[in-house]
Amino acid sequence: MKFLTRFAIPCLFLLFVFAEIGFSQSATKSKAAPPKSGTPASDSASKAQPKEAGDEEIPPVAPNALFPAVVAEVNGKPILGRDLEQLVRRQLAEIGDPEWNSLREEYRGQLVMSSLTSLISSKLIYQKAVASGMKATDAEVQAEMQRIAKNFKSDADMNVALANQHTDRATLERGLYQDLVIKKYVDENLNKKIVVTLEELQKYYSGHPTEFQHPDIVRTSHILIVPAGNTSEQDTLAKQRAEALLARVKKGEDFAKLARENSMDGSASQGGDVGFASKDALASEPEYAEAAFSLPVGGIQLVKTQYGYHILKVTEKKKEGLSTLQEVNNQLTDFLKNQKAEAEMTKLVNQLRDQSKVEILIPAGQPLK
Repeated sequence: MKFLTRFAIPCLFLLFVFAEIGFSQSATKSKAAPPKSGTPASDSASKAQPKEAGDEEIPPVAPNALFPAVVAEVNGKPILGRDLEQLVRRQLAEIGDPEWNSLREEYRGQLVMSSLTSLISSKLIYQKAVASGMKATDAEVQAEMQRIAKNFKSDADMNVALANQHTDRATLERGLYQDLVIKKYVDENLNKKIVVTLEELQKYYSGHPTEFQHPDIVRTSHILIVPAGNTSEQDTLAKQRAEALLARVKKGEDFAKLARENSMDGSASQGGDVGFASKDALASEPEYAEAAFSLPVGGIQLVKTQYGYHILKVTEKKKEGLSTLQEVNNQLTDFLKNQKAEAEMTKLVNQLRDQSKVEILIPAGQPLK
């Protein structure tokens, strides 16, 4: 696999969308009612912060739930079965929503173990962040919630979606608060301290020459709008929103700014840039590939794929050849930073695990081993 498609394209369809989130454990944000107009910013920021799960009443087990109310405890704080089920079902949705009982027992165990490990790791980091004094304001939580609210026609529609996930706005706010606290802690204590040197870049580049050979490739940016559900009405709402954004782009508004404010995937923080990709790398999304390779540089088009509506912009094209280190400098730097960040995150979680009391309350093996 070549470098440009190996390290640039994965962010393209890394969705942070309402349909995927576990509400209380996702990095995706959703919306409760916005703050009342005229409320002073200082009042909003000084509101009592959402409590974590251990400070609230444990919710009753929903009918037909896969797991008990509490599936694990981390330093006495519970991991809810509801959150574990949401994470498990999110992964099952990616393979067609098979019936739980139809899955092989071994696969069910692996799925539970990996999902529970993720929840425990998040809890460990959150507890460490809180202990270090990290906080998020109510205004920050509300801002994140309002981003996803745009995908719902009304508050009622959002309430229905939350109810279908066996959760509510208060639970969602707690999850968003925890996500923000974790992100701040990781940014401050891990990401900001990671440095990639020129020597490291040169060493990797010279040591992996075949990874920098590439076929014809195209670099795109996009603004992804995802329907809030599977109904035709929700699809129409997403399409209308995408068409409105397309019109703004064509009138000359800054594409990157609109992407940061509206795109519903991980590329939003990069202004919609998803890097280079070959046609083969985009084979699973033929509509996107067709538009990307047929449009000229600077061309813009609205494209629908299985993920939603993409306002696609072609920013660069390259013929088959060998990329220079200068050409891949930014992408290679990000890749090596991500490698270091993953290693540091693993190290942190292992340290926190060794210092903490973690109890697994369901027969899922030892997910932290």
